[in-house]
Amino acid sequence: MELRTIWERYKNRGLVLFGGLALVLVPMIGYFSAQATQPKQVTFSLDGESRTVATKAETVEQFLTERQIAVTERDSLQPTAETKLKNGAVITLHTVWSIPVQIDGQTKMIDTLSRDVAGALKDGNIAISEKDRVEPALTASLAKNSAITVKRVVEKMVEEEERVTYQEIRKNDPVLEKGKTKVLQTGQEGKAIAHYKLVMMDGKEISRELVTRDVVIPKKDHVVAVGTAVAMRTEDKSQRVLIASAAGSVSRGGKVFRPKKVLNGVTLTAYSPSGGGKHPSSPGYGRTATGVKAKAGHTIAVDPRVIPYGWWVYIDGVGYRRAEDTGGAMQGGKIDVFVSTESEAVQFGRKRNKTVYIIGPQKP
Repeated sequence: MELRTIWERYKNRGLVLFGGLALVLVPMIGYFSAQATQPKQVTFSLDGESRTVATKAETVEQFLTERQIAVTERDSLQPTAETKLKNGAVITLHTVWSIPVQIDGQTKMIDTLSRDVAGALKDGNIAISEKDRVEPALTASLAKNSAITVKRVVEKMVEEEERVTYQEIRKNDPVLEKGKTKVLQTGQEGKAIAHYKLVMMDGKEISRELVTRDVVIPKKDHVVAVGTAVAMRTEDKSQRVLIASAAGSVSRGGKVFRPKKVLNGVTLTAYSPSGGGKHPSSPGYGRTATGVKAKAGHTIAVDPRVIPYGWWVYIDGVGYRRAEDTGGAMQGGKIDVFVSTESEAVQFGRKRNKTVYIIGPQKP
């Protein structure tokens, strides 16, 4: 009687406990079952572009299949395809891009996961020098449809033989008659070796810079004398004298001077103290038209209209003389050189086509 009562008592309690558990578990099972059928919120990044999507997929592989995305062994996927998906999961997929590279005259296709130019060239085992030109720049980002161009730049030194042209130089010549020319030096081309630094791009020259030039054969300029002397006829019509204006400094007799005029084609004769026909005891014996006493190696007789009295001249082949005398025969381009004796005058004779530089009142 008592045992039956105890059993019934515990039996009733078990039923109560079981009923309570059922009341708790049934809603929980329903909740988790409902949760399992709800879409998950997942962040999906494809080649750098991210977005949040809803999915009922249980794994990453199922997620990609949902979106008809095929993954190759060369692609980069995180996490792995077998990973179970949870709400808030992040899936990252980088696919391999085929980028065309124009280089060395051909197009090379590079498969790369890199998203910049430098990384893509590295993946393609393409070495780039500092001077090479890459477009876009090495630091530039790539798009799926990008293309890369590499232009090889090479610097090298070359030698070239060059002709050195001569110039024609014309110099005024106060001795030469106006309108006439005379070649003083024949022109000759020179030769030089030029050293250039060349910059080549894809085998084509784009610039050159002269580094140095070595002269092998010097050039010789073509030098021409141009006459400036003006021809003048003397009164006797028998002599033609060229009177040239001064064109520059002249070096004669160890001195340098700038003549005021140059006479060409001058005829020289000589005279002595006795040549004037005066007796040695005469007060005028040996005296000049200017009143000074004639001195050998010093005095000359001139046409004062051509060479003023008191002016110094230089006579080629004679030397420095001073115009201090004149005479009836001294017209135009004639000069009488004073000497000591008549025998010296005879020996001097007549000298033609001499050049005389008219200096001025002061001896150099």
